[in-house]
Amino acid sequence: MNSIKLIRNKWFLLTFSLFYLGIIWASFHWVYHKELLLQKIYKGNTPPDTGQVMTLYSKMMKSVPKSSEFNSFYRLAKILARAEKRKEAIKVLNRMIKIAPKDEEVRLWLAIELYSQKRHREAEKHFVVLLKKNRKDSPPKYTEYH
Repeated sequence: MNSIKLIRNKWFLLTFSLFYLGIIWASFHWVYHKELLLQKIYKGNTPPDTGQVMTLYSKMMKSVPKSSEFNSFYRLAKILARAEKRKEAIKVLNRMIKIAPKDEEVRLWLAIELYSQKRHREAEKHFVVLLKKNRKDSPPKYTEYH
C-alpha cells in the first residue's frame, strides 16, 4: 500500500522524472561529445582553440571513416583551415576523398590546399580528375566561323 501512495505522490514523480531526464541528458552528451564539440567550434565566430581542435583531430583520425561521418570530417577540415593547420586539413580532406571520391567540391578544395602548400604534383592529380570529369559531363561545343 505504501508503494501506491509513493507513486501517487507528486513530489516523488517530479523528482524521479528530473533524475531520469538528467540521466538521459548526461548519457546523450557522453555518447555525442565529439560531435557536439565539433559543431560548437564550427559554428563559433571566434578563432578555435588549437588544443581542442587538435584533440578532436587526433580522435577522428584514429577511427576508420564511414560515409555517415562525412559531414563531421567536413566540419573538422573547415575548423583546421580556420586554425591555420593546413597539413592536418589536407589529411582530413584525403580521408574525405576516400569516403566520397566523386565529390567535386572536396576534391577541388584538396587540390587548392595542396597547391597552396607547394605540393604541385599531388594537386595536379586532383585537378586532372576534375578536368576529366568536367570534360565527360559536357561535350565540347564547336562553332563554325565564316
